[in-house]
Amino acid sequence: FWLKPSWVAAQHCWRKRLGLRGPMTEQKDDGDKPKEARKSGYTYWKREIPDADVLPDNKPQKIEGAAATEVDAPTKQPSVGAIWNTAGTWEEKDMSVAARAELEKIFCEESFFLIRGDGTEIRVARATVTGDSQAYSIRGRPRLGFEFRVRLHWKGTFEGAEASGELEIKDLDSSDLDGFEVCPTGKEQHSRASDTLKRDCRSQVKEATEELSRRLLQS
Repeated sequence: FWLKPSWVAAQHCWRKRLGLRGPMTEQKDDGDKPKEARKSGYTYWKREIPDADVLPDNKPQKIEGAAATEVDAPTKQPSVGAIWNTAGTWEEKDMSVAARAELEKIFCEESFFLIRGDGTEIRVARATVTGDSQAYSIRGRPRLGFEFRVRLHWKGTFEGAEASGELEIKDLDSSDLDGFEVCPTGKEQHSRASDTLKRDCRSQVKEATEELSRRLLQS
């Protein structure tokens, strides 16, 4: 379009006052062009404000070392509670087969003694465990419950003499580990060993069940 003479004269006057030289050029409308700042990403607004330098840097940072290991490592889940049960509600899992086999193994380990003292060492030669066991997850905390019947064949030395026999626990219940009864049997000459087993091996049996819970719930 053509500028009117009066408008051109006014433009020359203002340019002279402002100390501008050179011919006037027509200002083109760049409304259709994206602003330069927008080319640098969605945070263009951050660099256009006067105090942008005080804002924290939001550039992606590479995680290295221990921090990266912690992020990449999967969260360990309890062996009893299911992954979906994030609310930690009641949950149970049958552990009968595994619990029976593991308790028999614990009884027969070389480090396990029914009684041990001066001239006395009695171990389990063979163990048979029957019954049921369940693992419970209550509010995210695992528990092992069981009702077992245990039969142990024992042998060793009692007061320096060879001895052997059997003992039975009919009601080894996780809800009453102080209330079970030990019923030993043996040859007539080993009656003193049987009586001592009945009186003193209860704490060892209880420790065996505690070891059973540790192994099954932490595996």
